[in-house]
Amino acid sequence: MTFDDDAETRKAFFTKLMYEKGGFRYWLATYPDIYTDEKANYEAYTFWRDHVRNRIKDPRKREILAPMKPPHPFGTKRPSLEQNYYECFNLEQVDVVNIEENPIERITETGIKLKSGDIREFDVIILATGFDAVTGSLAQLDIRNGKGESISDHWESGLKTSLGVSLAGFPNMFFLYGPQAPTAFSNGPTTVQVQAKWLDKVFQHITKEKIERFDALDKWENEWTEEVHAEWDKSLFKLAKSWYQGSNIPGKRVEPLNYTGGMPRYIKALDRSLENGYQGWQVISA
Repeated sequence: MTFDDDAETRKAFFTKLMYEKGGFRYWLATYPDIYTDEKANYEAYTFWRDHVRNRIKDPRKREILAPMKPPHPFGTKRPSLEQNYYECFNLEQVDVVNIEENPIERITETGIKLKSGDIREFDVIILATGFDAVTGSLAQLDIRNGKGESISDHWESGLKTSLGVSLAGFPNMFFLYGPQAPTAFSNGPTTVQVQAKWLDKVFQHITKEKIERFDALDKWENEWTEEVHAEWDKSLFKLAKSWYQGSNIPGKRVEPLNYTGGMPRYIKALDRSLENGYQGWQVISA
């Protein structure tokens, strides 16, 4: 844990992760309590902040890009673990605006007008808005169950799935890399491969036993949703306004969209659902 090491040992460990090993290691291969303990998280943030601030010459830009007080727990939004990214902001032609403090008022004929009245002129504007991740595309599909309910209707009172691969009441329907699976909290191809291998096992059972209907049980769906929430609530991720929990979309319910319990536990949960006569599923054979 973070504070099991003294300050000098922690500094050496952080330095090794950030500069010697690089990549995602400072974010993902660090002390295990970084994302559950606010003091431990702040320790990681201050090390990152102080090193980044030394690279940014302009004091105003420095306060936006690496403020003294973290805008959210470190790592609960994807951090910029990079090469030469912050040096780009030292160029005269590169600027940064904190739209939390100075929001965009409107797009003009020549650029962008900020709430402060400042008008920035541009030849090209690249928009990155409306990123309705994980659930957005599924909720728009007009697939209905036996009661005439759509996927959106199924999630009206809260997101719920069976193991992140199916919905109760929607028999024989499966999806990969979707909500309440490890998804954005894993290596993407790994999640898809794990789910595809499990589905292959399911289809072998369906073929061998001539199963016509394979439907998630409400009980199993509810239990999985409770586990997703329980794991999420243990972490600091819930404190960030991020697409990880849908808070980047105005009016969207804020809730965990991904399973954060880890891939090994997820694999066990998938396999366990098939045990004891398909205990997680309602199965009807021909």
